[in-house]
Amino acid sequence: MTASMNTQSEKASILLIYTGGTIGMIENPETGVLESFNFQHLKDNMPELKKLGYAVSTIQFDPAMDSSEMGPESWMKIVKIIADN
Repeated sequence: MTASMNTQSEKASILLIYTGGTIGMIENPETGVLESFNFQHLKDNMPELKKLGYAVSTIQFDPAMDSSEMGPESWMKIVKIIADN
């Protein structure tokens, strides 16, 4: 690995963007209803993410959106999030 590749790897990071849908749902134990959960919980409680050696950031749409509800406005929001992070 070259020096420039090492430098690039050291600066690499992962951005998890949760827009909505099944992957971010958890059952409310009191009601049984599926609700979106805070994706920060993944970052804090998933040791596998820490083993990657990258900085991990999370951003969550509020309110969460189903993919069938997304269109150009949502896509532009995602583009801006990526550009800003």
